[in-house]
Amino acid sequence: MWVRMKSGKNMPVDMALHNYKKDSTGKEKIVTPDGEVVAGRILVGERGDGAGYISHFASCKKYRR
Repeated sequence: MWVRMKSGKNMPVDMALHNYKKDSTGKEKIVTPDGEVVAGRILVGERGDGAGYISHFASCKKYRR
């Protein structure tokens, strides 16, 4: 799945949609459906500041690190 970023480029993301809470010190980078990247933390079972995706680059085991 792809999200068009504010820059106009496409970012590959995992298909699962996650609720998140914005946190400038958060370790997670969440890609919103409108193409913004937000620092925060993923929430489980609760509503937060919004919903977004995890970049496939962050989760892919074959991506070079």
